[in-house]
Amino acid sequence: MPIEPHDTTPLISLGQSDYRRDIYPHDLITKPKTTTMKNVLTYSALNTFRNCPRKYKHRYLDHLRRPERPDALAFGSVIHGALERWHRQATDEPTTTRLFQIFDYLDAQFPQREGDEKQKHQWHIARAMFAGYSDRYEHEEFEVVEVEKEFQAEIRNPDTNRLSQTFVIAGKADGIVRLHGELYLLEHKTASAITSDYLDRLWTDTQIALYCHYLRELGYPIIGVIYNVLLKTRLKQRVGETQQEFEARRAELAAKNKSGRSTAKQQMPETDDEFRARLAAWYARSESFHRERIYLSEDRMAMLQEEVWEITQQYLDARRRGKWLLNTSNCFSYQRPCEYLAYCQSGFSPNVRDNLFEVAPPHEELVELTIGGADASDDTDF
Repeated sequence: MPIEPHDTTPLISLGQSDYRRDIYPHDLITKPKTTTMKNVLTYSALNTFRNCPRKYKHRYLDHLRRPERPDALAFGSVIHGALERWHRQATDEPTTTRLFQIFDYLDAQFPQREGDEKQKHQWHIARAMFAGYSDRYEHEEFEVVEVEKEFQAEIRNPDTNRLSQTFVIAGKADGIVRLHGELYLLEHKTASAITSDYLDRLWTDTQIALYCHYLRELGYPIIGVIYNVLLKTRLKQRVGETQQEFEARRAELAAKNKSGRSTAKQQMPETDDEFRARLAAWYARSESFHRERIYLSEDRMAMLQEEVWEITQQYLDARRRGKWLLNTSNCFSYQRPCEYLAYCQSGFSPNVRDNLFEVAPPHEELVELTIGGADASDDTDF
């Protein structure tokens, strides 16, 4: 018999001494839980706000983005996608079968390589890099537990341990692996060189340390990070020299020779097969790949939790006052100008904005988490 929500006849009366409670039909109807929608904070948004609040506003509030991506970032994304697919594959398949599947993926990422020299060059390197990687790590020392692990976790006040009423933090880790019975975060990197300075900088990688902290809270007892570093060679395919260039070079060499002659031969363009052979030899070297293991202390985890909390409070203050300060010391980070430099120099001209930028939601890789996190009218990405 269906329960009528407005029936005023009690089903049962409970009582003892001076306590009495009547149970009505509507008390038995399950009511939907009410949840507080919180804004999603990602590391990239947090770090952008810390480095330059004005840049944060451009990207995460105004949703402005340059249509083009720097070549280094684009190439890194391709390799990252290949590594994701490699570690998702069944390890009992033959290595050649797995590698050809990666080659199919890489081929699809450079569709204009026949007519675009830049794409062709990147394609050659990506294939050679992964062929060398598959040889070097044909048999992994670790067990893959998670690949591209997405997470969403609560931010806490480190002094009171109370949850933030405004934010949750979200992210996506490259992988979680088990080595000698312990869990590690797996982080992929492409680099142009591996120096002592580069390895020292890995310790300062706040993003990965934060991921470890919040994944621990979600039940993964991670003790450290394994950085999986792949070197990007600077080798270039030789283009050879024209007849005119050859004649000029031969004449210069002949002038330096007492006999007035030169045995120089014209430098011919390097064929694709020759270039591939040079790349294969370069990626056969052990130093073309590196893995660095870093352990994270509890003190550092606590310090990062404090930093996250303080930055969220600074953000709330900036939003309340509508003040997004410009940090000019950050205009030329990473040896290149900030993508918003021209816009800031123009005094935030609408013409510059419309000509240089497109409107695109931030953190597209976390779009599902973001949509589920807060109402569209809020600042959902931080």
